[in-house]
Amino acid sequence: MAIFPIALLLLASCGEEGSDDGPGMLSLSDDRDEAVRLVDEANSDLKRIRVLYRENNSKVDELKKALAAREVEKVKKMSDDLHLVILDGYVLAESAQEKIAKARRLSINSDFKYYLQLKEESLSKQIKAFKFRRDSAKLFRDKFGSIDKNSMEDAARAFKENEANFEKHMADARKVSDKADQVYKEANNRKAGR
Repeated sequence: MAIFPIALLLLASCGEEGSDDGPGMLSLSDDRDEAVRLVDEANSDLKRIRVLYRENNSKVDELKKALAAREVEKVKKMSDDLHLVILDGYVLAESAQEKIAKARRLSINSDFKYYLQLKEESLSKQIKAFKFRRDSAKLFRDKFGSIDKNSMEDAARAFKENEANFEKHMADARKVSDKADQVYKEANNRKAGR
């Protein structure tokens, strides 16, 4: 999950007084303090998600190994654990997304509004990506170990499809986030007169 460059945002916040479209990301006439507060809170949520992700990302590889070894109890336990972690991440991601949307509705300049729109879109794509991981975890938690060979093959196929969709949506999210970062840099370059 991308974390917004809030410190740089604060440095760029001194635009032309009375202008709602000044050259920096925020101007003095904006709802700057409220927008910065909301983005800062969203960043806190995203940092907590990043910790969850770092602490649990290796478990996906462990799950793949357990799947290959057909360790039914281990797969079910790991799937349940991952499902719960992903649900925790959803709560935080939706909270961050809500805060970003609220910041976008404030009186802020168009560059900052566009930047937040792109960051919100990126976050939305990441949330969608993790739905595929959640679906896989839920599938294996509930169905792995079935004696029905077709169910096992369907689960394995669904897992591969979900992982491919996860990777695609995360790549799309990175592209949108990179575009937002470019908007941010361009706005700051205009502010600095470069």
